[in-house]
Amino acid sequence: MEELKSPFAARRISSEGRTVVLHAEDHWLKGIRDGSIDFFVKLSQRLARDGLTTRLVALGGSTSRSLLAQDHVNIIVGKQPAYAPNILHALPAYIWGFWYLDEIGVNWNSSLRFARFCPDQIDGDKAGYFFHGVTGYMLRENVSRISQEVRVNQPMQRAAAVIYCQELEQLQDRCHFLTTEDMIRSVAEANRDDLIYVKMHPNQSKSEKRRIMAICSDYTNAKITDASVHDLTAVSRVVVTQNSAAGFEALMQKKTVITCARSDFWHATLTPRSKKDLAEAVTYGPEVMDGFDYEKYFYWFLDRNCLEPQKNEFPARAMARIRNKFFL
Repeated sequence: MEELKSPFAARRISSEGRTVVLHAEDHWLKGIRDGSIDFFVKLSQRLARDGLTTRLVALGGSTSRSLLAQDHVNIIVGKQPAYAPNILHALPAYIWGFWYLDEIGVNWNSSLRFARFCPDQIDGDKAGYFFHGVTGYMLRENVSRISQEVRVNQPMQRAAAVIYCQELEQLQDRCHFLTTEDMIRSVAEANRDDLIYVKMHPNQSKSEKRRIMAICSDYTNAKITDASVHDLTAVSRVVVTQNSAAGFEALMQKKTVITCARSDFWHATLTPRSKKDLAEAVTYGPEVMDGFDYEKYFYWFLDRNCLEPQKNEFPARAMARIRNKFFL
């Protein structure tokens, strides 16, 4: 069984105290073990201060399964949702620097799906300061969750929509209402006189890339592009996706976003469940979303509901969530 190393000093699990077990997917294990991820470094320091022992194990392994069945505080570092009295989930949110610490899951499985966004209860000045601070940097420096192409020097042609593709239709945890093909065909056919941009995901499989290229070849107005998501969003009337981070980032430009799958940021988007509804959303979406308070939403989602390890109050906020969940 693997013990955490510096700054997670190796500790023996004590029967006298509670143990916080981090169950991490393979690609998170090394970073947590090496102490290179602020979220876990600062969290472990606060846990140690409060007398709790921290342990790191590989998610899904025999040790992980055994510890999940015991009376421990378990934090899942991975995307697979699971609800239990002894589980929380931790992963980065859509914007770098902000993290989930959620009792149901992350992304489209997070408890934010069930939360109410009440803009009248949010301080507008705080929200505006936060929104412009985060978005100003990201848009100016072309920062995204995934590295983007260099910003274009010449203006791009304006488009009726940009479609951000994903590869989630084969997942066991089904979340989509419309497929990638549904999105491309519906939007392209409903806007034959207008340009439609299609951007594949950087991790798209070769077979899926070929399939998307074949679909787009049926339409003269569908253009596949590798341009930066920020440039594409800027020149597109609406943004269409299933539930990608590129869709969430489009809120930074106060664009109408259409999500064709379950998402935890649906409060700020339109969510069609049929190709007909999608075509109508592309046409009437900007009118429907006119007046939506994107600044307050951005602040509510990221600052109020996610955690920012760089902030001084992070350890206390994280510990409060753990105590509330586990009655510590």
